[in-house]
Amino acid sequence: MNLKRCANGHYYDADKYEECPRCGSREVSSIKTAKSQQVSPVQEQAAPQVQSSSRSKKWLTGWLACIEGDLAGMVYELKKGKNTIGGTDGQDINLGADAQVARACQAVVEYDPETRVFSASAGDSREMSYVNGQVVLFNLELHGRDILQVGGEKLMFIPLCGKDFAWEGTEEEP
Repeated sequence: MNLKRCANGHYYDADKYEECPRCGSREVSSIKTAKSQQVSPVQEQAAPQVQSSSRSKKWLTGWLACIEGDLAGMVYELKKGKNTIGGTDGQDINLGADAQVARACQAVVEYDPETRVFSASAGDSREMSYVNGQVVLFNLELHGRDILQVGGEKLMFIPLCGKDFAWEGTEEEP
């Protein structure tokens, strides 16, 4: 494992990702782990000042803020398109600290830039998810401050993009 820390302080496995999968920034420090789990000291490097135009940006469209459960206080960023929610690092939003959350994708929150609408849908697992207490069996449109329940976690939906704002019209549109 090649553990690195990005400019925003997130840790990620550089053997799997070129950049931080959470925020898209590059590493500023690394921690090498051997199979014996020995850790070398963190070496600080200057944060990059200019972002490379060759990599695609992960444009922020909203957030899910955990308001109840084992992960209360955590905030998760939503991007354009599908955001998978489950209990492993393979999901865009990893709620693995909650034993009630399915390892596979349990729910999906999607932002459609064409219609500027967010929706929630069921994932691949057999476990149920809920929006405002209603089971998610098909696509449900999400509105600001709706509550998405996945396992024992209640996540408040906070949109950035919508009818009054979207990233379109910028020089580097997503």
